Amino acid sequence: MKMLTPCFIFLITFIVRTYKIEKGNFVVWDEAHFGKFASKYLTRTFYFDVHPPLGKMLTALGGYIFNQPTDFSFASASEYPKNFDFAGMRRFHALISSLTPVFSYLILKELRYNFTQRFLLCMMFIFENGFTSIGRLILLDSHLLTATSAVIYCLTRVFKRNFQNTDLFFLGICLGLVLSIKWIGCFTTALVGIFIIYTLWRLINSKMPISHVFLIFVKFSLFLIILPISIYIGIYYIHFSIVNKTSTDEGHMSSFFQASLEGNSHKKNRKYIAYATRITLKNACLSGGYLHSHPHMYPGKSMNQVTTYSHKDNNNNWAFQKVSESNTEPLFVTDEDKVVIYHLETARYINVSKTQSYLSQGLLTGATTIPLTNDNVFIIETYSDTHAKEKRIKSLTTKFRLKHFTTGLYLKSTNKKYPDWGFSQGEVVCTEDMDEGTLWTIEENISDKVTTDINPLYEEIYNKLFFKNFIEHNILQYNVNKSFVQDENLEPDAIVSKPYEWPILRRGLRMCSWDEKSMKFYMFGNPLLWFSSTLSLFVAPIIFITKYINFKRGAKKFRNRHNEAYEVFICVGGWLLHYLPFFAVGRVLYFHHYYPALFFAIMSLCYVLRHLSINFVRVYIFYIIGFYAIFSPLTYGFIDSRSLKFLKFIPSWNFID
Repeated sequence: MKMLTPCFIFLITFIVRTYKIEKGNFVVWDEAHFGKFASKYLTRTFYFDVHPPLGKMLTALGGYIFNQPTDFSFASASEYPKNFDFAGMRRFHALISSLTPVFSYLILKELRYNFTQRFLLCMMFIFENGFTSIGRLILLDSHLLTATSAVIYCLTRVFKRNFQNTDLFFLGICLGLVLSIKWIGCFTTALVGIFIIYTLWRLINSKMPISHVFLIFVKFSLFLIILPISIYIGIYYIHFSIVNKTSTDEGHMSSFFQASLEGNSHKKNRKYIAYATRITLKNACLSGGYLHSHPHMYPGKSMNQVTTYSHKDNNNNWAFQKVSESNTEPLFVTDEDKVVIYHLETARYINVSKTQSYLSQGLLTGATTIPLTNDNVFIIETYSDTHAKEKRIKSLTTKFRLKHFTTGLYLKSTNKKYPDWGFSQGEVVCTEDMDEGTLWTIEENISDKVTTDINPLYEEIYNKLFFKNFIEHNILQYNVNKSFVQDENLEPDAIVSKPYEWPILRRGLRMCSWDEKSMKFYMFGNPLLWFSSTLSLFVAPIIFITKYINFKRGAKKFRNRHNEAYEVFICVGGWLLHYLPFFAVGRVLYFHHYYPALFFAIMSLCYVLRHLSINFVRVYIFYIIGFYAIFSPLTYGFIDSRSLKFLKFIPSWNFID
């Protein structure tokens, strides 16, 4: 009987989430990303993404179960193949999403809500339009919300059941899972951390022997630090073991990371760099791009663009040619050599102009044809070698600078991106700086111009270092994530939002094309629930503080004060930790980033409604379900937006043009 109600709640949620799920037989919104990543697991080819891998691994599992075709590109708005059960793959995500209300019910049960209260209140987690929108598509957030609710359930058990080892163990597992889906899980982990630190502080100030406190600290560290970190690292180990084949995405990674992938050509590299042979140059910064050129010219200039590019491409191919007065034909590139840098595809040489670059301080660098001048000449300056430094430049391990002969400036990748005329590729300038952006390595060097007895294969440098790859991947995730900007080709008013807009439901998010005759989906919340939950974040602390003051004054008893203090801390503290950090985030933000915070806001609303009559709660939940039904066309899909004019209560709601 104990499991009957949770199973019933799960069933209701699953029906609500999957209703008309087959509508919209095209790639909706970020399904374009995560469906594509799922196919990478199915083909075992490497990909790079800013999120940890667990959520995408679960998505790939859904793809495997429902026979996702690996040749389908998941191009945005493209129609799903007729032989692909995309609705089944969506149902798989809805299945996971349906666990969120179940965990919410169990949390309320642990907090001693009576049966009627917890059953009615968990309806708010079911009939939330935004949770349904995000939970019925091939996205990560269904996994994230379920993992977040599981963490809070386990934490509540830890609090209510006196820190039993079993509860701590499952809390540690859930922390590892939420961290491995999205880094927003760090905020959830911080919430748990604050609670544990407060608990330890109380124990230190109690009469408990310090040796016992130390043992409890060790137990907390084992279950809540070492275990989650081990799970996080273990997920990456599984991830790297699956997506272990070479792909175009590997260009984001360092050369040594790429060398760990099956099919990568780096192990065919010759040790030394021969003149007049095909090479690729890669900036030595983490996530540094390849030196790149193409036939397109700078605006108003007669020189080809020279940029950095993160993907492998024939336009990344170059060759060094030596500048020398000697009649002896040089063999290998060495330190302090004077060289010109020849682009194989366009037959042009890198040239430094006298004009300033477009984005950064430094001289504009491009590519021109012959005749060559001193403006085409660079001097090789060896900086370091991760293996054994020699006079000769070596593949992969030697870092060097390219010093312009005429000006004494250094060729640099600024890590800034050109606008559309530069295809969003990286800016390259010549500058007096000598930072990491001026360091380069030779990545590809497989020419057989010289026999292996003179120029051997560079085999001794390859070791599979999982932890090195793990750290590199996470640093790169952070760097790329913080640099996300809005695509200028998309409508910012229809896509992007600001954190201040979320609690007041200023507007939602258009999830697809707004063509008059096409099926449309609009990510939006249940207005009554959003406004009520936002208000409750202020009311809940007032209720608790009022009750506590009355208790201290002896006016009323407050038997459950520790229980309610915990509840208010989780609700309001969880909301603050999952909401306020977004004001400091520099990257582009979207409506769904508020959903983890919304979970805690609804929990605070549960606390407020607990203090009202059960008849009021029944009526309120009736209206919640009513509002859900009224706004359900936005969630389940509609064609004619004019039929929804009566729903536009607030002018900023942009589901109608």
